[in-house]
Amino acid sequence: MCGGGYGEGDSNKDGTVGGFLDFFADITDGGGAGRSGARFSSGNTGVLDSNNDNYVSEAEYMRGQKASEANDDRGGRFGDAYNQAQTGISTFSNAFGALPRGSIASEAALGPKYGSKIETKNAARFLQGGGVLGAIGRGLTGGSIMSPDYVAPKIGEMTPEQYDRAIVQSFNSMGNTGEQLVPPEVAAAMERLRGLREGVDTSSPAAVNKVEPVAMPAVVADDGPQYEVVLENGMYNIYQNGQLVEKMTEQEFLMNQNKIV
Repeated sequence: MCGGGYGEGDSNKDGTVGGFLDFFADITDGGGAGRSGARFSSGNTGVLDSNNDNYVSEAEYMRGQKASEANDDRGGRFGDAYNQAQTGISTFSNAFGALPRGSIASEAALGPKYGSKIETKNAARFLQGGGVLGAIGRGLTGGSIMSPDYVAPKIGEMTPEQYDRAIVQSFNSMGNTGEQLVPPEVAAAMERLRGLREGVDTSSPAAVNKVEPVAMPAVVADDGPQYEVVLENGMYNIYQNGQLVEKMTEQEFLMNQNKIV
């Protein structure tokens, strides 16, 4: 509709492809074109979406961010993907402190192992609290005047999918900041609607020997190419049949060593 892949798929999952509603969903649910996510992004975030569930989790963003910060201009595959996704209005939205629509519930749907507790912050948090008037109101009442309690809708004659949408919409329509606990039925509904898979474990395994240079054992797949990993000058160089095919930082290598072949 407006180029860059935005609004060109069924982003709002209503069974129709393209149109304003898909475009609006695509620019408000984070994750870049065709995906949702825990942060706003520009362009293609496919590299960051490691488990290919079309949702870029906070953990997946953090992996890219850490790779970017560790490598500066060199970036690496994840660092470069993160840098390319944080440009233009997405950078402003993230700095503003806003969260993509549905991201709080999506992180809860990933569970305590893979999901992250995310909250609005900065100017977005201030505005959610009603700005200056809200601050005065909280001072007078000693509490919040902008975050009503979540109330699950009545199912009535809705189909199960329609009810899932109603539950998520009711929760998302709150002025919630992420401080509130996500009700289990909301997390379950979001998991079903977005088809979320088990997340990607981005925790680092035990540190490896940093003596360099050191050649690691070659890995041979059945009837496949031969790979060798060599630690040189702080970088993990991946060789395929004797040819250098990729350089990784220690963090990138530790998180991807099971995927090299």
